[in-house]
Amino acid sequence: MSPNDQKKHETVKTVLKIVGILVLAGGAILTVAGLIDFVTATSGFESPTRFWMLMLGLPMLGIGGMITMLGFRREIGRYMKNESAPVLNEMSEELRPGVKNIASAVREGMEGGVRCSCGTVNPAGNKFCTSCGKALTRACPGCGRELPSDANFCPHCGKKTE
Repeated sequence: MSPNDQKKHETVKTVLKIVGILVLAGGAILTVAGLIDFVTATSGFESPTRFWMLMLGLPMLGIGGMITMLGFRREIGRYMKNESAPVLNEMSEELRPGVKNIASAVREGMEGGVRCSCGTVNPAGNKFCTSCGKALTRACPGCGRELPSDANFCPHCGKKTE
């Protein structure tokens, strides 16, 4: 945004802030006056004479509030950012261990190793677990080829392993 546009923008924001607050204040005055007239008239069993003030003041409150919010949008956004950032930082610190665990599990799965029933991930060529010594492979009863120890069917001949 050019400096000239920036100056126009700031001028518009200042006008919005002033007009918004004036419309909001006028709406509040009309609403209060209309409510007072309404309450005093109905308590004395008379009909209200300034009900129009209430009907004009309530929309002015809403319109003035919206105009004021437009004028203070940057300030409201900055406040919300400053309130939200510490919460998001705290939340990310609490989530960090879980994300690290998931990342390490994905990394282990991508390494192509063989996981033993004890939980140890062994290099792909190992025949026995480096932690507990349990066999990581076995022979297929149908074709005799080497299978992972947890295979239910042979990927070569399709025979069920037991």
